[in-house]
Amino acid sequence: MARPTCYRCLRPRVSCVCGLITPVDNRTRVVIVQHPRERRHPFGTVRLARLGLRNAELHVASRDDDERTRCPPRAPPGAALLYPGPTARPLGEDEPPAALVVLDGTWPSSRVLLRDNPWLQALPRVCLRPAGPGRYRIRRAPRPGVQLSTIEAIVGALRILEPDTPGLLELLAAFDGMIDHQLALAAGRAAAGETSRPPADTKPPEALPPS
Repeated sequence: MARPTCYRCLRPRVSCVCGLITPVDNRTRVVIVQHPRERRHPFGTVRLARLGLRNAELHVASRDDDERTRCPPRAPPGAALLYPGPTARPLGEDEPPAALVVLDGTWPSSRVLLRDNPWLQALPRVCLRPAGPGRYRIRRAPRPGVQLSTIEAIVGALRILEPDTPGLLELLAAFDGMIDHQLALAAGRAAAGETSRPPADTKPPEALPPS
C-alpha cells in the first residue's frame, strides 16, 4: 500500500517538512537547475528551497535525443553560477551578482549539467568558503572534504549577499529537523528489524557538490 504523501513538499506525510518552514523574502534571485535524477530523490533538499525562498525558481533538465542533459537558458541579467572551480571568485570579494544559478545533483550529475549546457559554462563563477563540514548526515560523501547540500549552499550564499535578511538560519534549522526526523525513522526501523531501501528510480545516496 502506498504511503500517504504531502503534495506540497512531496514527502511522505509522516516526514512532512511544511510545518518546519517559514518563507524567506530573499532579494537575490535564486535559479536552481536540477539534474533529472534528483527530481524524485527522497533525500533531496530543493523542496526546502522551493518552499522556503519566495524569490526562487526551479528548472529540471531533460535528456535530449543525443543523450545530452539540457536545460534552456534561464539566467537573469547579472547572474553568476555558484559552483567551485579555478575561475570561481569567493562570494563577498567582488560586486555581488544580481542572481545566483545553482546546480542540484550529485557531484557527477552537476558536472554533466555543466558539460551539456554552454550557457552555464558562460556564466561567471562564484564559490563559498565553508567553515566546516556539511550538515547532511544522510547522503554519504564520495570523497574527503567539505560537501554541502543544495540548501546549505544557497543559504550560505544568501547569508553573505544579504546578511540582514531574516529567516535564513531558520531555514537551516528546518533542514536539520528534516534530517533528524529521517534518522529517527531509520533508527526505529533498525530497532524493529526492518530494512530501508531507496526507491527503485534513485541511485544510492551520494554527497552533493558545494554549489
